[in-house]
Amino acid sequence: MFEFRNLLKLLALAVLFSGKSAVAADISVSTTNGTSGTKQSIVDIAGDMAVGDILRFKQISKSLPPQTIVRLDSPGGSLLAGIEIGKVIAASGFATSVSDTCASSCALAWLAGAPRILASSARVGFHLAYKSNVDQSESGAGNALVGSYVTGLGFGENVVRYITSAAPDDMQWLSSRDADLLGIDIVVSDSRAVRSATKESSPDDSDSMDPSTAAAELIKSIILSTAYSDAKALETVRSLYADRVLYFGKMKSRQDVYSDKVKYLRRWPYRTVSLRDETISASCRYSHCKVTGIYDWGVGNAKGRRKSGSAVFIYEFEVSDTIQITAEGGEVLSRY
Repeated sequence: MFEFRNLLKLLALAVLFSGKSAVAADISVSTTNGTSGTKQSIVDIAGDMAVGDILRFKQISKSLPPQTIVRLDSPGGSLLAGIEIGKVIAASGFATSVSDTCASSCALAWLAGAPRILASSARVGFHLAYKSNVDQSESGAGNALVGSYVTGLGFGENVVRYITSAAPDDMQWLSSRDADLLGIDIVVSDSRAVRSATKESSPDDSDSMDPSTAAAELIKSIILSTAYSDAKALETVRSLYADRVLYFGKMKSRQDVYSDKVKYLRRWPYRTVSLRDETISASCRYSHCKVTGIYDWGVGNAKGRRKSGSAVFIYEFEVSDTIQITAEGGEVLSRY
C-alpha cells in the first residue's frame, strides 16, 4: 500500500520545485525570555525565499501565538512567497523584524508586521517586480499583485508607487524619513535584542499535515505562481505533467499541452488570479489526488484588450517516485 508519508514528502518537494527560481529559505522557530519574563516565540527566515516556503510557513504559524516575531534576513527570491508569507503574518498578527538586510520580496513580507521592527543599522529595500532571473524586464502582472497586496495591508497608492519606483536591477532603500512621510510605522530596536534567542528547532511540517491539504497547497502554488510568470508556467508543464494528459476533456501529449500554454501566454501577457480558498476541495486515495476549486481571473494584452471572470479548475495527479499531473480542466462560470 502506498504510504501517505511518502506522498507528503513528494508533495513538499513538488511545491518547492514549482518555485525553483529561488532556493528554499532556512525557516526555524526559537524562544527567548520577553521583557516581562514570559516566553517570546520567534520565527527566523533566512536566505532566498521560494514558493515552497509558503506551505512551510503556514504550517509553522498555526501553532504560534499572535505575539510571535518573524525575523527576516533575505535578499528576496520569489515574489509570490513574499506576498503569501506576508498575508499569513498580517492575518496572524505577527510582528516583523530586520537586523541586517531584507530586500525585494522579503521587504514585502516585512511590511505585513505589526509592529515593524528595525535594528538601527538594518536595511529594507524595494524594487519593481520582474519576469524572471533570465528576463529582468518589468512584470506588469507581478506589479499588479504587489499593488493589490500593499493596498490590502491598508497602505495608500503613495506607498505602492514608492515600493515599485526602483528598476529591477536597482533598489529603493527605505529611510526613516521616507517611512514617516509614507505613513509606514516602524520601531527602531537594539540589534542585539532582535537577534537574541534560544531553543531553536526546525519543525517537520509533513508530520502535521494530511495529504489532501498538501495536495491543495501544491495546486494552489502552481496556479498562483504561473499566473504571473511565463517561465514558471512552462517549467511546470515540463517537470510535473505526465506524457499523456486529459487536458480539458481531450487526451493530449505533454508537448501539445506545452504548445497550448505558450499560445495562451503570448496572447495574454497580463494575467491575474485570485483563488477562492473556501471553494477548494482536495482528496487523495492511495497514489491518486484530485483538487478542485474556483478562482477569479483577469487577462489583458498590450493593445488594451481586457477580459475577466470566474472559473472552476480541476487537477488530478499521480504520486509514485515523482509527481505526474494527469488531468487539467475546468470551465468559465461567468464573465464580467
